[in-house]
Amino acid sequence: MVSSGSILARLKKKVFHLVADRRLDQTPVLVKASPLSPQDTIGSTRRQDYVLLKGKERLLQAEVLGAKGQAFTSSLGDFSGSLADVLALPLTDDFQRAVFLACVNALVCSTGLQKNTIHCKNSGPELCAGEAADYIRKMCAPTSILMVGYQPALAEALNKEFNLKVVDLDPDNIGTVKNGVAIDDGRADLSAAIEKADLIFATGSTLCNDTFDLFYQNGKKPVLTFGTTSAGACALLGIPRFCPQSTSGE
Repeated sequence: MVSSGSILARLKKKVFHLVADRRLDQTPVLVKASPLSPQDTIGSTRRQDYVLLKGKERLLQAEVLGAKGQAFTSSLGDFSGSLADVLALPLTDDFQRAVFLACVNALVCSTGLQKNTIHCKNSGPELCAGEAADYIRKMCAPTSILMVGYQPALAEALNKEFNLKVVDLDPDNIGTVKNGVAIDDGRADLSAAIEKADLIFATGSTLCNDTFDLFYQNGKKPVLTFGTTSAGACALLGIPRFCPQSTSGE
């Protein structure tokens, strides 16, 4: 089970009340999450260095009340059941967390709390990167940014504008320099990096791998997430999210 004070526990409580308030717990809602191919997910992109195109991660897609939501995961599989079944998941592994988050994203889309729950395609990632620096300046005007989770287009764009430190969990990325961006080990002690940063820019995938609390509960620095995985969590918990090219799950 997730710890009582964790971000996932807080999110689960919010979802429980949302389902109860709208009487969805009384309605047989079927949920199915299926792994999408890179082509279905991201389409045709100029860059070929996105994690989806390397086959190391997939987006699970869930459907709730006709609306769709997605979440990144390295654990593949299908799930079907009701929202009550989703809320009963103990969230003790990546797959359970991905199913939960994809379903939450579909749920918030179906209720109108957040419509953009689907990953962008084709030129979307490049357009997203082009908007990132201005968005971040308007948010908090940082000098130093700690990026948690390497996303190549975003990292390259932000590295030109800010003092950027990038950490990642992929062994193929750790210790490398890609497009001028040095990538460090996300499993190392990051307390010094957090202390030096003016902003934590974290992929929503940190919710799936259960590392988000390391940054969010630090409490001293603003946190901005990016990507579709965190769409529902951000909508329900009031966490800022940058994902301007994501599309509606309706």
